[in-house]
Amino acid sequence: MWTHSLKFSLRSLGRELVRNIWGRLLVYPALARNERSRETLARYVARRAARVGVPLDGDPFSLPRLAPGTPLLTKQELRQHPERLLRPRRFGSLIRTTIKTSGTSGTPLTIVQSLGNMVREEGFVYRQLRWIGWRPGQPRAWIRGDIVCADQPKDGRYWCRDWVGNMLMMSSYHLSNDTIDAYVAALEGVDPVVIHAYPSSIAALAAWLNARGRRYEGRALKGVMTSSETMEPEVRAAVEQAFGVRVFDWYGQSERVAAIGTCEHGSYHVLTDYGSVTLLDTDQPEACELVGTGLNNLAMPLVRYRTGDTVIPGGEACACGRVFPTVKTILGRQEKVLTLPDGRMIGRLDRIFQGHDRHLVEGQVVYRGHGRFLLRVVATEAWSEADARAMVDKFLLRVPGVEVSVARIEAIPRGPRGKFEFVIVDEEDEPCAPREIHDV
Repeated sequence: MWTHSLKFSLRSLGRELVRNIWGRLLVYPALARNERSRETLARYVARRAARVGVPLDGDPFSLPRLAPGTPLLTKQELRQHPERLLRPRRFGSLIRTTIKTSGTSGTPLTIVQSLGNMVREEGFVYRQLRWIGWRPGQPRAWIRGDIVCADQPKDGRYWCRDWVGNMLMMSSYHLSNDTIDAYVAALEGVDPVVIHAYPSSIAALAAWLNARGRRYEGRALKGVMTSSETMEPEVRAAVEQAFGVRVFDWYGQSERVAAIGTCEHGSYHVLTDYGSVTLLDTDQPEACELVGTGLNNLAMPLVRYRTGDTVIPGGEACACGRVFPTVKTILGRQEKVLTLPDGRMIGRLDRIFQGHDRHLVEGQVVYRGHGRFLLRVVATEAWSEADARAMVDKFLLRVPGVEVSVARIEAIPRGPRGKFEFVIVDEEDEPCAPREIHDV
């Protein structure tokens, strides 16, 4: 446990020195002034758009619909030619880093971001945390996709401590009916002010508590902050019942073109000082796709980028008094949660495809029952058996003790809207037209 604690504490120290403290001190004050003044928000957005060199679509108080025929940037274009979107290095974008992500689509993307973008991102997240009621130094808990313990820890603790960030780091891969009691006891012992979690992870804890007629007994908790998956209304209700606090759902993406935060009244606010957001009509009743232009990344600003995520527009002013436009709900990002024979509940498997962007076109996880998984990959000719072994090793690091094979195929079957599910359950599955199968 101590080695994991040391690793996360050192990581937290580096992040605090490089970006976090500067986001709180230099970025947040201006963001706070934007919340309740239309004039201040309008000036801020215009200034950021000029600084980044991107156009604005409409004002920051509404979500305009895109006119038919408006040129848009797609994920496919970004995946195939990211170099075309890079800006020359200049003051403010000299130091850069690269994000490699597959998201929930299984299609890898490469995003280059400036150090300033990382600092600004921290400022926006900090504003959301202040909406919840958290202040720097107060304890938090984290139940997401990080490897925070051994496969089978001898002491039965599926967590470690980030002492610098004052964070209880908990594994989302070891949740089961047999372990949740220990998770709840650990949370109540640390008594965090905020719990950060995947909706699927916190839903498992809430279902366990509610089924036993129990309530979370931590006294300091002010909110549960969820992200990365869709927060379904019934899950929100179950979590709020079990934990006795509001769920604050956060929406963002690695491309950094749009963000949506939740206020203390439960409204979804589109943060138009983060990105200029417009709506694209879809074939779903009422639903619109989010199209965003980033206002923070000087290294690779994306203009009118189709996020692939959909919302139900709201349009009503919130009682909290903030001037950002609202939406009723976020529809995208549903993902299956799998229950293994030993009771573990597994979700958010997209990380296994990260780092393979040079040879991987797209990937899909197939659960064949009885702890057996098949990883379908569409890859370039440079794909090798070593890539397959590395992917299996990454999978087993997160889901140990299961059977995994990799099948290279020509194409992943699409649904009627041209999309495919990232995780499917098919206990009778046969790989579709495999070119290679690696049993590793």
